[in-house]
Amino acid sequence: MQGWSKRWEVLAVGMAGFAAAIASVPAAAQPAMLDAATVEEYIAFLSLPNDAANPADALANAHFVQAMMQRRGIASELLYDIDRKAPPAVFGEVKTPGATKTIVFYAHYDGQPVVPERWAPGLSPFGPVAISRPIEQGGAVLGPWTPEARFPAGWRLAARSAADDKAGVMVALNAFRDPAGTAARLGVNVKFFFEGEEEKGSPNLRAILHAHSEKLESDLWVMVDGPRHTAGYRAMVLGVRGVVDVGITVYGANRPLHAGNYGNWAPNPALRLAALLGSLKDADGRILIPGFYDDAVPATAAELVEIAKAPSMDATRQSLGIARTQGGGRLHGELVLLPGIEITGLRAGATDAKAANVIPTEAEARLDMRLVKGDRIDRQLARLVRFIEGQGYHVLDRAPTAAERLAHPLIARVVSGFGYEAQRTSLDEPMVTRVKQLLESVSPDRLVVVPSTGGSLPLSLFAGELGAPMVTIPVVNADNNQHGENENVDPAFLAEGITNIRAIMEDDFSDR
Repeated sequence: MQGWSKRWEVLAVGMAGFAAAIASVPAAAQPAMLDAATVEEYIAFLSLPNDAANPADALANAHFVQAMMQRRGIASELLYDIDRKAPPAVFGEVKTPGATKTIVFYAHYDGQPVVPERWAPGLSPFGPVAISRPIEQGGAVLGPWTPEARFPAGWRLAARSAADDKAGVMVALNAFRDPAGTAARLGVNVKFFFEGEEEKGSPNLRAILHAHSEKLESDLWVMVDGPRHTAGYRAMVLGVRGVVDVGITVYGANRPLHAGNYGNWAPNPALRLAALLGSLKDADGRILIPGFYDDAVPATAAELVEIAKAPSMDATRQSLGIARTQGGGRLHGELVLLPGIEITGLRAGATDAKAANVIPTEAEARLDMRLVKGDRIDRQLARLVRFIEGQGYHVLDRAPTAAERLAHPLIARVVSGFGYEAQRTSLDEPMVTRVKQLLESVSPDRLVVVPSTGGSLPLSLFAGELGAPMVTIPVVNADNNQHGENENVDPAFLAEGITNIRAIMEDDFSDR
């Protein structure tokens, strides 16, 4: 720990020593609530690579989070699965005299892999700098942040995990006590649980939760993750979809063939895959796999009321350049309560300067399958396989043998990765009702209640192992580019998130 404390001091001094590259730009500085020490600490945190696939990266971030806790007087430890094969979760606990309720605050310190060359000139995934607004909206690189810099209103901090989800770690810990010493007046026992492989699908989370279930007992989990409503409003999210990745490979000849000599004679796996994928949905986006919607638990009347109150998504549609959305006119909040399946990647041959006039030997697709409350991964995967078989394919979970290629005119390999199922907390849960009241009272800004987000978190694992209700409080801007290049966060939203999470920590959640 002393080594990491020393590294923090070096990073902080280095950040404080940056030149104010745009001191002449007229505008307000960072929001008053986000003081210089807070920003410097966050920049140091964002400077650490955090791909969960790299054990050294994961451990470095876990130790940095522990150092953040130590500076705030929080007792902490690293929680491992029994075999210690996964990145550790960082656990902290503060007991409050007289408190009758315990709340655990969750976030994750790992991030998506990066492709540095895809980031805009002047941006580096782990070299945090200020930008005037999102690069895709015409934003410019302003340079390194310094306590003296004067940036335009609405400026952003750009780096991998600036929004997803080191922001959650930063907000939760600063709600407890910020570097300047401002502390919450706790009304509940507070625990922190910061995971290290959420972006990999949390394959070892269940084992960690099971091994430490007594330590993690609570009355409520508050997940500090995800973006606010696209209109900029604060949100309280009660559920998430489940997710599983699926790979489909369709096969042709066992070697590349000249497209002129063999075209019209040899089957083309790219064309066959395109036809197969095109048969998954109708023109309005409805999934045509038999039974795919059968297990979905319908929205309750109370959930439909909240969905109807949510702001229109039309401005978002226009900003994305979409002429017409899918879903038959149903609201976005209704559509995310339905299971989904999307194509997220295709590969067959080449289309760049390396393209050749050949029929490829195989074509691959990556599907993102989303599940909602009531769905089970095994049942949805079985429906997909039966659908592919119904299109005439012989389905395997491995590459075909030479004999199988000759025996079956249509062959598809279908494989799935690790996944987890959906979770949705009832609006009637007393602890959740109280959180809603607190968020409504702490600020006059509108609060949007979202029965389920379209994205996924491993909340079903928490529900299955620990049983406590859960609520998610998003704290970052919707246009943050999470998972992609040029990821960014609006510091003003972080400051507001600290205020909102602190209000939850300070309430005693007694019956009223």
